[in-house]
Amino acid sequence: KADRPRKSVGSERTFERDISSGSALRETLEHIIDIAWERIERSGAKGRTVTLKMKYNDFTPCTRARSLPRAIADRAEFTALSRELLNAQLPLPKPIRLMGLTLSALEGEEPDEDEEAVTAPVLQAELPF
Repeated sequence: KADRPRKSVGSERTFERDISSGSALRETLEHIIDIAWERIERSGAKGRTVTLKMKYNDFTPCTRARSLPRAIADRAEFTALSRELLNAQLPLPKPIRLMGLTLSALEGEEPDEDEEAVTAPVLQAELPF
């Protein structure tokens, strides 16, 4: 194993057949939540960002994320955020081949430069007009 800090914890699933029905996607999401949360608990990870990853049947990727200003408190909050991310995408424009969830922005992890730019306060200069 590489000797570097973990950046995320999660789970993903590739389907034998493409899925497009909302009920099948929600059922699959619940299964992925179970596996991902088990891994999160086992690793002791605490993170602020939940990411939903999907690949459409033409292999086009689609990722959606939601970040909180603090670590996600528990499984109920992780589940609620995961469901919210999926529901915002329904109905899907085309069937998907893969779905996954990750928890990232882990405590103790240095923020990426891009993340710092998003969370850093915006300074606005006054113009002399």
